[in-house]
Amino acid sequence: MKLTLNGRFLQRRITGVERLALELSRAIGEILSESGAANIDVVVPARGDIVRETAIALGTPGPVITATGRFGGQLWEQVELPKERPDAWLLSLCNIGPMIRRRQAVIICDAQFILHPKSYSIVFRLWYRFVLTVLSRRAEAVFTISEFSKSQLERYGIVPQGKAHVLKLGVDHLFSSAYDHGVLSRHGLKGKRYLFAIGSLAPHKNLAMLVEAFRAAALQDVCLVIAGGGNAKVFRDAGLAQAPNIHYLGRVSDAELHALYSACLAFACPSLSEGFGFTPLEAMKFGRPVVATTGGAVPEVCGDAALYADPSDPAAWSDALRNVVENDALREKLGTNALVRVKEFRWRDTAAQFLSVLRSLDRR
Repeated sequence: MKLTLNGRFLQRRITGVERLALELSRAIGEILSESGAANIDVVVPARGDIVRETAIALGTPGPVITATGRFGGQLWEQVELPKERPDAWLLSLCNIGPMIRRRQAVIICDAQFILHPKSYSIVFRLWYRFVLTVLSRRAEAVFTISEFSKSQLERYGIVPQGKAHVLKLGVDHLFSSAYDHGVLSRHGLKGKRYLFAIGSLAPHKNLAMLVEAFRAAALQDVCLVIAGGGNAKVFRDAGLAQAPNIHYLGRVSDAELHALYSACLAFACPSLSEGFGFTPLEAMKFGRPVVATTGGAVPEVCGDAALYADPSDPAAWSDALRNVVENDALREKLGTNALVRVKEFRWRDTAAQFLSVLRSLDRR
């Protein structure tokens, strides 16, 4: 079984979907190597630069990366990529792949662009709906990342009923880089108790509600720390509340992220919905208690290892934040449950499930 990875995502900075592609392809490569099979071939557009940190995350030594074609971006993906290695399974792991390629395994993460249209431009929504609808019918193998996502993709006609396989993703990629504890000093957090969140200004990430709920909770000697987005200034410019105990960090490295997770009092995930929920699961890997949304796949992923609050109810979030800060026994219980829960999420198991589906389709 020959595998070729659609490496267009290597030209982007790492967010959730890029993390999925990196860790899954690396785990697949490890399984193939142990069985004596060749590693995955990786093809990228010749036009455009590979992001160094993303390529490094693919693994060292990683698979050979080949630049192909004359175009870049979506034009390369739709016009030139379909012709590459036609006898191989093309792995398109970041939602989008070439619509005319049949021998393809595609992961469509969620239907957020339909559920939360204010977070996306109308051009993006129309293009995504068209491409994903065609792609899910043409590709031989379609995967998604939670039962919630599967139900929504089927509900809106993006994926045919019963075609998508639900992958159980991993979280054991953490601890692969050093901890940069200097991030605490750089942002005035050393020795302080803080609640931690990660997000962007996309409306469905619901950070404005979290800030409102935190301020209303009036927690003594506790800070709210929010990472993500391009830089800290974008949060201030967007009108999110400013206060001495609210810190907007902007984008952070993996090493900084690990330090922030490990030192936080608790983690908060206030999104209106998530197709999976990487960030609360990552916090749980560090044994951190989580206050989580009841929306989307987060309860499915976090199970009994989180304290839940309705993302449309700031008062409920204030109560939950106050509870997790003031109740030592609750934090200890949630942290213990978290460490048990995350053992179920291993990238090697995800890769084995993925390969099993492809082999089954080949046998047919």
